[in-house]
Amino acid sequence: MKTAGNNQKLKILYLMKILLEKTDETHSITMTEILESLEAYGVSAERKSVYSDIENLRLYGLDIIGEKEDKAFSY
Repeated sequence: MKTAGNNQKLKILYLMKILLEKTDETHSITMTEILESLEAYGVSAERKSVYSDIENLRLYGLDIIGEKEDKAFSY
């Protein structure tokens, strides 16, 4: 059985899964939706750490584009 601590260690993998499954060229996701999706996996995260994780996923080779939509920022 997984514990919250184990889920925290998998945060970047869950983030990658969320981005791959919920976004594409025509569908974006906001930071609030990302945080809620991580929470559904039992992972609590702060915006700053997710920004850092997104940058690390970009360095890894994922094509992640962020753009401002109205007042929100979406990926």
